[in-house]
Amino acid sequence: MTIKEILDFGRQTLTQAGIEYPGLEAEILLSSILAQDRVYFYTHSQDAVDLKRAETYRSAIKRRCQLEPVAYILEKKEFMGMDFFVNGDVLIPRPDTEPMVEYLLEYLQVNYPEGAKVLDLCTGSGAIGISIKKYFKPGIVSLSDFSEAALAVARINADQLVNGELSLYQGDLFAAIPQGETFDVIVSNPPYISRAEMKQLARDIIEYEPHMALDGGESGLDFYQRIIAEARFFLKKDGLLALEIGDDQATDVTQLLTNDGFQEIQTVTDLSGRIRCLTGKLSGLKSGDNNKLG
Repeated sequence: MTIKEILDFGRQTLTQAGIEYPGLEAEILLSSILAQDRVYFYTHSQDAVDLKRAETYRSAIKRRCQLEPVAYILEKKEFMGMDFFVNGDVLIPRPDTEPMVEYLLEYLQVNYPEGAKVLDLCTGSGAIGISIKKYFKPGIVSLSDFSEAALAVARINADQLVNGELSLYQGDLFAAIPQGETFDVIVSNPPYISRAEMKQLARDIIEYEPHMALDGGESGLDFYQRIIAEARFFLKKDGLLALEIGDDQATDVTQLLTNDGFQEIQTVTDLSGRIRCLTGKLSGLKSGDNNKLG
C-alpha cells in the first residue's frame, strides 16, 4: 500500500465518520506513525508503507472514528513549543492556555530576574509549570495535583523536558503543599465547567477526558472559591495569583478575588480575544503566613 493509498483510506474513513477535518487529521496521524512531516507525503506519495505501520495507521483511524482525541491516540500534544506526553489521566493542553504562560514568563523575567518560586496547582500533564521552568531557568517550580495518575504523567514530562528539575506534590489543593512553603507566583488551571455545561460538552471531551479535571461543581466556581480563600497562606509578600477561567466567568471570579482582598487585578486574553486568565496580588501578605491555615 502506498502513502497516497493509505492517506486516501484515512480521509475517506474519517469523512464517513463525520470528523470535521478528515484530511488534516489523516495526515497528522500518518505523519506521527511514519515520523515524517506532512510535506513528505506529497513528494513521496508512491512510496510503500510496510504492513506493520499500515495496520497501526488503520487502528489509529478506527480510534479517531470513535471520537478518541488525536492527542490521546498519539500520546502527545504540542504546547509552548514542546511535545508533552498525554493520556486519558490528564486534560489535553490547549493553545488558549499559552497566552497565560507567556504573560507569567514576562512577569517573572521583569520582576524576578534572579529567580522565583512558582507553584502550578492542579497541574495535570504539567504543561504550565514545566513550560515556566523551561523558559525561566532560574525559577524554582513545584507541581501539585490531587490525582496520582496525573502526577505520574507530569513526572514523565518533567523528566523528558526539564531534566526533572522541579518538585511534585500530591493532595487536595493546598493540603498537598508542605508546611512553611510559600511562593512568589501561584498559577492554576482548575476544573471550572459547571454541572449544566458538563452535560453539553462535545463527545470527544466528555467520553475521553478526565471528569475530575473538568467538573467545577454546580456553578463551576467551587475550585476558585477554595483556591482564592487559601492562596493567601501560601503567597509571599506581593505574590501573584494567576487563574485560568472559563467563558463568562471573569465577573464572578473577579468578585471572588476582590472579596478576598486581592488587588491590581489584571486580565489576559486567549487566542480568540476572550478573557482567559485573571491575576491578582495581596500586597499585605507576610511570608510564612501559611502556618495560620487550618
